[in-house]
Amino acid sequence: MGNFSTYYIRGFKSPGMYIQGRGVLVYLGKLVKRFGKRALVLSDKIVWNIVGSIIGSSLKNFDIHFIYSVFGGECSWNEINRISSIAIENGVDMVIGIGGGKALDTAKAVAIPNGLAAVMVPTIASTDAPITAHSVIYTEPYPGKLLELLFFPRNPDIIIVDTEVIAKAPPRFLAAGMGDAASHYWEARAIFAGNKSNFVYMDYNGRKGVEPLKPFDVGFIFASHAWEILRRHGVLAMDSARTRVVTPSLDMVVYANTLLSGLAVENCGTALAHAVGNGLSALEEKMKPMQYHGEMVAFGTLVEIVAEDPPMIQEYICWAHSIGLPITLQELGLENVTDDELYQIAERAKMSLGFSRIPYEIMPEKLVELIKIADKIGRKLGERCPRQPYS
Repeated sequence: MGNFSTYYIRGFKSPGMYIQGRGVLVYLGKLVKRFGKRALVLSDKIVWNIVGSIIGSSLKNFDIHFIYSVFGGECSWNEINRISSIAIENGVDMVIGIGGGKALDTAKAVAIPNGLAAVMVPTIASTDAPITAHSVIYTEPYPGKLLELLFFPRNPDIIIVDTEVIAKAPPRFLAAGMGDAASHYWEARAIFAGNKSNFVYMDYNGRKGVEPLKPFDVGFIFASHAWEILRRHGVLAMDSARTRVVTPSLDMVVYANTLLSGLAVENCGTALAHAVGNGLSALEEKMKPMQYHGEMVAFGTLVEIVAEDPPMIQEYICWAHSIGLPITLQELGLENVTDDELYQIAERAKMSLGFSRIPYEIMPEKLVELIKIADKIGRKLGERCPRQPYS
């Protein structure tokens, strides 16, 4: 890594500020007063019942007037336009998004295009949405179908992560976040080695980035550090989540899942693991139970390891199972998958942005073969390292 002997135009992006700690939400008003005196707060009712009193008191203590809007559940154009109208009509200075990835993506899509401060308050550590300068847009109603990626010229202004809140969330969310974060180690390595572009652009035209830039090796450094943290602290962090207690291991994993993962994906991009993870959404209606993004990516990571880094197969499978992550099609809730369905996964994978960043040619039939091999290895080696329950 880090060979800059050939000239390329490279780019780096990051959020304005990241703050994480136990009980940090009581300082929310103090942290956001720099952005103005009027805020739109967006969350669903369940999240508001958990943190609403803390947030409301903190904002009032610093004379910040806020309008609360209930999130509709899906990051769709209808929802973005609805919330944007409320923000503009009330002349707010900032949008405070609270909750999971869809709520935060919606808050970003309202705040940044309208020149407002984007404040992210994740209540789960399952995605890197709080960090990134893009939103994933879906159709309605929830759960919608993936429609497009919306890219922004800047990242959120501040991310505030209260680990006491994260510790009270279902452990499955933390595991899914680890599945997503771990993938970036192999993806960043492949992208940098193949001199593919990242998610930083020379310019932005409407909803799209124009002229993607090459990554610095720092993206891979972020991804490597995240993987090292997950290997060392993942199991203890899951124990902490099961007992709803903040420990040093939980704190480290939240940091890896959120900040390091977000910086890695922004500054290197996604590749085969995310392409397969997105491809699996073609069979989402067949999955029993429904799987989270990080769980599908966890299996996609195994596919990428089979393709690029076979010596790591057993270590990865044992680690994933120790966290509770799925590494077979059956564990993804898919029984009796046909060849036709595997080709549906491959065709959906081809349409993902990550597929274009794979540094080697891979045809649909080859991808189907890799999925079959990964599933077979996962079933065989998974028996040696039994899958742990989330809770």
